[in-house]
Amino acid sequence: SSDRAAREARHRVLEEVVQMVSEKVLAGQQETLTAFVRRYYGQVATEDLLERGVADLYGAALTHFDFGRRRLPGNTKVRVFNPTLAEHGWQSSHTVVEIVNDDMPFLVDSVTMEINRHGLSLHLFVHPLIPIRRSADGTLEAVEQKATPKAPAESYIHVEIDRITEASGLDELTRHLERVLDQVRAAVTDWSTMRDRVKAILAEL
Repeated sequence: SSDRAAREARHRVLEEVVQMVSEKVLAGQQETLTAFVRRYYGQVATEDLLERGVADLYGAALTHFDFGRRRLPGNTKVRVFNPTLAEHGWQSSHTVVEIVNDDMPFLVDSVTMEINRHGLSLHLFVHPLIPIRRSADGTLEAVEQKATPKAPAESYIHVEIDRITEASGLDELTRHLERVLDQVRAAVTDWSTMRDRVKAILAEL
């Protein structure tokens, strides 16, 4: 059936990406990066995977992994760039947004609305939640099977949008996304604090 053929094609592409990890990544990092790649593309639509070359899928996952290699809880990392073979080892006809953040509500809607506000269309949206264990200084140590207090789920967002050619445009979108995500964090933090306060008041009553 066509569904079975699509599943087999999807499996084949992901295994080719994993094979590339084993060929290109140092032995000590292969297990972690393989787990990351499987999580990274686990929920991506089959047609989106099949539209892209294996080398570009590998490169996109690897650069996002490297971008999020060090991050302290409570900090948001945002990058907007045009990947090139020379600098990043992969390429795209689109501009790419990479975000690494604590998992929280409203991230996808907020990022989508801000990109749309700039008059840009979205061509691919990848948003895996990946349980990451980090050292005290925020360095990524392992990708775990499930989220735990020591390995909370982190939000990795990869968005491919209309190409922005000017460096000033890349910088502007980066700043605006950082501002929006700071606002989301503040709103979510305030909401949790207010909810706890309401519970305490109700308990007193």
